[in-house]
Amino acid sequence: MPRHPDRLIERLAQPAAARMIAASGTAVVFAGSVEQHGGHLPLGTDAFAAQSIAERAAARLDTVAASLHLAWPGTLSLSPGTLIAVFTDVCGGETAAYVGEHRDEGARRILSVNWHEGNSATLRLAADEAQGRHGVRVVMAETHVISHTLFPGEMEFTHAGSMETAAVLAFDPSLVHLEDATPATDRAAGEAAHALFRRPDVYPVMRDFHDVAVTGWYGRPELATPERAEEIAEAVADHVVREAREIWAALGPAGEGR
Repeated sequence: MPRHPDRLIERLAQPAAARMIAASGTAVVFAGSVEQHGGHLPLGTDAFAAQSIAERAAARLDTVAASLHLAWPGTLSLSPGTLIAVFTDVCGGETAAYVGEHRDEGARRILSVNWHEGNSATLRLAADEAQGRHGVRVVMAETHVISHTLFPGEMEFTHAGSMETAAVLAFDPSLVHLEDATPATDRAAGEAAHALFRRPDVYPVMRDFHDVAVTGWYGRPELATPERAEEIAEAVADHVVREAREIWAALGPAGEGR
């Protein structure tokens, strides 16, 4: 099951999108970022990675996928306050599905697909806001973490290395240009610096990735192949949907206890 751009809500006619949301009671929203990833990967690496998994998840859930950046054409970055507002508004729009002249029940389950560490804290606040305002049950999927966890030997948790190269290959192989790679920061040095920002208890807050890698990236992108990238993307999508369904089944509809 490859990518499914036909699940993107902006590509669908309103009645078709409304029917999918109403029938499934579920919608997928996704977020990435636009930032440098060396000379071999596009600026939209995180956005493309999130979209690739979101499309696959939406197909498995028989629903639609919506980008959190869709309402802001040309925007490179959203402030935390704006991202929270957009997430909340997108969820609100998906809670009501109109088919013809009739208003049917919309999404009550939201799957948030993210591929950018810098979004995680803000998206948790956004999910809390959406749940309180719209009565939805949000499940968060940190797909960059999942990719590394499922395939730790292949998908190194670096920046612009094999994991993110594979993510772009699974989205569109023509966007990867290893021959244009700029010099990488020493991998051991990059991992040591990155670990400081990933501490769970006492940690600094990243403002510029050059604090981790002086060249802007580190890792081994040459380890990724298109064939393996597709297999990994499929496995990540399977994992996301399976875990989300388990959580929704365990917790029940929004507003209800177990």
